[in-house]
Amino acid sequence: MKKVHVSMATKRGAAGLSVTLLAKLKSSGIQRLTPLLLIPAGAIYCLAYELLFEPHAIDVLGSMIWAIATLSPWVAGVFLFQHRAATLPSRRSLIGLALLLGSVAYIASAGAALLLGSGAERAFFTRVPLLGVALLGAALYPLRRSDGEHADVVPSSSFPPVPPAEILFACAAGNYVELHTESRTVIWRQTMRNAERVLGRSGFVRVHRSYLVPWRKIDVLVRDRKGVVEVALQNGRRLPVSSRYAPVLSEHTIQ
Repeated sequence: MKKVHVSMATKRGAAGLSVTLLAKLKSSGIQRLTPLLLIPAGAIYCLAYELLFEPHAIDVLGSMIWAIATLSPWVAGVFLFQHRAATLPSRRSLIGLALLLGSVAYIASAGAALLLGSGAERAFFTRVPLLGVALLGAALYPLRRSDGEHADVVPSSSFPPVPPAEILFACAAGNYVELHTESRTVIWRQTMRNAERVLGRSGFVRVHRSYLVPWRKIDVLVRDRKGVVEVALQNGRRLPVSSRYAPVLSEHTIQ
């Protein structure tokens, strides 16, 4: 394992990244944060390698820096995949997204390894299995459920088919609206516009052309320099916010 010489600036950068990861942990569901385990697992692998083959060169902090620099692109790729996968309708789309994000992560990770002093062969060859894992994950990732599959289909009406207090969020599905609760998904024959009108009386807000969310279920408004970009629900689910609806959310301070 290549010995890493760590500067004070690099240490401060690693500490800053740790703070960012902890903030991510606070604002998201635990089940969606398992990709972060890839970084400490990588550090443990580096330490085990050094212990077995280079016992005179064990460097705990250097191994952690190595893991953060080379595995962060893969972790970011998994988070982006999770964010986009819910909107993709087919297995081919999922695999295409995984190939794109995996290729970018592969190049970024190999580049980081080169900068840290690894040889070109090791930097590129040892990361090929991770690209294969990304494609395998996409092949096994659950597809978004099609209309009516394992769900109750309810005719169109002026009233939601389940009590609004039980709805976690509503999602557009063609000429239907999916009403997601803790235990089931009900397919409502209704347009998103009419669903917004009906559910708006019960405290629902439109956050995206495809999503309606009750204010009471919003845990965190995720912001960047442009404003609100995501809503994190109390159950850990994260939904995108489009620029069209962001100004309404920006007027509230749910933090």
